[in-house]
Amino acid sequence: MKLDEAFSRYRQLVLVSASRRELVSESGRWELHIAPLLGKCQLAKIKNLQVMELRSALERKGLSPQSVTHCLSLLRRVLRRAVEWEFYRGPVPVFRMPKFDNRRIRYLDEKESAHLLQELQARSSLWHDVARFALYTGLRASEIYTLQPFHIDRAGKAVKVYDGKNSLSRVVPLNPQAWATVEKYLFRFHYGLPLFQEKGELPERHYGIFRRAVRACGFNAGISDRRERVCFHTLRHTFASWLVQQGTPIALVRELMGHRDIRMTMRYAHLAPSQGAVAVAALPSI
Repeated sequence: MKLDEAFSRYRQLVLVSASRRELVSESGRWELHIAPLLGKCQLAKIKNLQVMELRSALERKGLSPQSVTHCLSLLRRVLRRAVEWEFYRGPVPVFRMPKFDNRRIRYLDEKESAHLLQELQARSSLWHDVARFALYTGLRASEIYTLQPFHIDRAGKAVKVYDGKNSLSRVVPLNPQAWATVEKYLFRFHYGLPLFQEKGELPERHYGIFRRAVRACGFNAGISDRRERVCFHTLRHTFASWLVQQGTPIALVRELMGHRDIRMTMRYAHLAPSQGAVAVAALPSI
């Protein structure tokens, strides 16, 4: 069997249950970066050398380390499924991934957040409310876009997030600001549409509104490192950063953020350097 045929089966059997965004991303990576180099190869002919040649070719194309990793990870998943489905015996080649630190740690302070919300309000009340909700809940964009009224616990004033990015479900309490935003849309709800919509318009179709507001705020002026550039995900980092600065335990921040690995949450620990001093100061005097 050729590699392209294995991916076709992978798309039919695995990606069929993925989100539309994931399907488009994975298919695009395959067609643009993997298929031209290895698509016609027989599975048994793909060895360690072919994987390294693919990685070198992707790096020569100027792809970022993260993009190279995404492509190699997709190829590895397809090959592993091919062995599992007995398309060939294997073994799956060794994959040496690029090493990089792609974590975004930029967050907004209160003044910056107010400025952004003001710019958004002037352009779109829907995007203003989506951004405000993100600031006070830490939900990912994909989680906000797919919220339905039944995800809102009205009695407990919380939002239930099912099957998040790491396939983890969680409950995030809604503070007064987030609850006021939700109430506004609960009364506007149209059957069959996500919670956050306005006259049938969905925020993800008009992300340019958010980009223009960020540009008007000048947050990214002169900044070339993408880790320091403000994007919608920055609002999630802002939520976590504010919690840590206010003394919220890292374990609780992890739970609210829906991180599978505590190391993801530990990136915010430096924002509360005084917590350790406060903790040891509370020890009993003997």
